[in-house]
Amino acid sequence: MRKPLIYIVLLLVIFSTACSKDDNENTAPELGELHLSIPLDNSTCEGKSISSTKCEVVLSWEPTSDQESYTLKVTNLQTSKVVLIQNDIKTTSYKLTLDKNVPFSWEVSSFNGALEKKNSSSVWKFYASAGVSVTNYAPFPADLIAPIQDKIVTAVDGKITLKWAGSDTDSSVLKYTVYLDKVDGKQTPAATLTNLSDTQISVAVASGTYYWRVKTSDGNSSSFSQIVKFTVN
Repeated sequence: MRKPLIYIVLLLVIFSTACSKDDNENTAPELGELHLSIPLDNSTCEGKSISSTKCEVVLSWEPTSDQESYTLKVTNLQTSKVVLIQNDIKTTSYKLTLDKNVPFSWEVSSFNGALEKKNSSSVWKFYASAGVSVTNYAPFPADLIAPIQDKIVTAVDGKITLKWAGSDTDSSVLKYTVYLDKVDGKQTPAATLTNLSDTQISVAVASGTYYWRVKTSDGNSSSFSQIVKFTVN
């Protein structure tokens, strides 16, 4: 009678250990990435024309097997205003109406409550267009990388480095002008901050609050980034 009892106890211990291991593995889910499909980044999206100023486009992304639903966010890059936040999307595509020949950004995220797992996509840019022939699209507004909004920065030898990123639908050679001042980010820039090829520059600053933005040009047209405020301590 003792041997069967010992075997039963051993089996219970093994089973208990195996369950504990599985439970521990599920307590720390990893952050996933959700991949966008169409329209491609820095592209022109040929949608369906529904008026002289509006077109219908379809945004799509790759499915993730562990997600219950998706959230789509679309932003007008000319105005920096969010034009859509759609929650609880059950499919991997969404149809919406946008202004023609306007740059937008889009991103998708999802959250699985049961697994406590979140997936997030990159942020892609596109022009919404349909029924209108455009020879040249303006560059996308630059992304200001550093300093970011409300950042407190420390100058080194009286200087800080401004960094940004630019992009265009047709891979044109881009030039940049940096606006930096203590008023509103719209004052006339110094000559040394105009017609730049690089996407970063070291500038002299004093303590106080600054505003900055970047103008991107492709030789035919141009665009402005949002204005960012930061403080030099």
